[in-house]
Amino acid sequence: MSNTKPDGRVTGSFRFAAIDQYVETYVVSPKETILNGKDMVQWGDGDSFPEYLLSLYNSVPTLRAVINGNIDYIAGDDVTIRQFSESLPDNVVNRSGDTIREQVRDIAKDFEIYGGFALQIIRDLAGRVAEIYHLDMRFLRTNKECDVFYYCENWSKRGKKDVITYPAYMPIPNWDELTPEQRNANASSVVFVKNVNTQVYPAPVYSAAIKACEIERLIDDFHISDINNHFVSSAIVNFNNGDPGDEMKKEIESEFNEKFAGATNGGRIAFSWNPNKESATDIIEFKVEDFGERYKALSEHSRQQIFTAFRCNPNLVGIPTEGNGFANEQYEESFTLYNRTQIKPIQILIIETYDGIFGGEDVIEITPFSMGEGGDASVSLATQLGVGGTQALMSVLESSVMTTEQKLGTLQVLFGLDEESAYKILNIPYTPPTDQTAN
Repeated sequence: MSNTKPDGRVTGSFRFAAIDQYVETYVVSPKETILNGKDMVQWGDGDSFPEYLLSLYNSVPTLRAVINGNIDYIAGDDVTIRQFSESLPDNVVNRSGDTIREQVRDIAKDFEIYGGFALQIIRDLAGRVAEIYHLDMRFLRTNKECDVFYYCENWSKRGKKDVITYPAYMPIPNWDELTPEQRNANASSVVFVKNVNTQVYPAPVYSAAIKACEIERLIDDFHISDINNHFVSSAIVNFNNGDPGDEMKKEIESEFNEKFAGATNGGRIAFSWNPNKESATDIIEFKVEDFGERYKALSEHSRQQIFTAFRCNPNLVGIPTEGNGFANEQYEESFTLYNRTQIKPIQILIIETYDGIFGGEDVIEITPFSMGEGGDASVSLATQLGVGGTQALMSVLESSVMTTEQKLGTLQVLFGLDEESAYKILNIPYTPPTDQTAN
């Protein structure tokens, strides 16, 4: 639509297309699709949902902190397995040298990220379990019945030779009665465990908070862009030199959306070179009051959504909350509830999985995470805690909102340090308590 001004200039109204709804558009759908003529079920849009979940884990700090903390809790202080092969050392589950504790940590990580896990079972010539390997859930696909599995480390560029097919694992008591072909087919099989039965693939516990994960990731991207662009304000550009026609408007809109819209282009300025002053482009600065406060509130909301999805208190994974005022007893009560509702059920599921593989009970034992003193004193604290626990510990030590008393309580209750060690790690002089009963 064009208008003629008194000075003879022709102006037009530009109907800019809506800025791409990034959070909605870039969230990968977990929908399951069976391609024509294929048995395999695709996992999400473009068969890329597990890769998308892994990208969230790698780029959303709050999600990563919760998952890493849960991995430490699930694996506990130690994991042992009943020896099942004379050719393997105690607590080693395959010829690659993986220990059962390392394998349980891998299982816990997959379950926390994807909502399920998978194991490859290798049999010996007599049909007994000889080795157990963890299979990365990213690379595994299955059919609707979940009785045939397909493994490929690059589903986007797969060829027939890149995909390995496995049957589902099942105990076979009459191994000697199988034909050579049947034995060969079942020599290597897959145990597939998921947290839902209403669909083919599992669903992560934080499914309802995926948009919150995207928001946290985008806020970081926006602030990085602001830094790169020197915190310059955003601007609206009005073209006042006539209506260029629908085709040209469409091209301009497309270029503006591509260049200046979205989280990765925060605060950029558009420059326009004009033939003369009369046809100059007007630049109207677009200011938003309390912009920083809005982003802060949005960031806090998205983080809380993630914690809510896991039913997790932030302090339990080393993320202190302002003015929490947690006493030691409150930490213990909070952990006890979290352990009972979120950690122990997963440990039981893992234990039952190994029991099912060997057809027995108490095949593996997980020593629960210790809230008190424990651990081998000859092993460094970082080794005892693992990567996730060490990151959580550093978050407590570097916290600017926790008081010294709160830090001391957290180190003793959550990380199992004695009072003297807690003082020492905070570089505070320690005075042993005196015996008040002595006269």
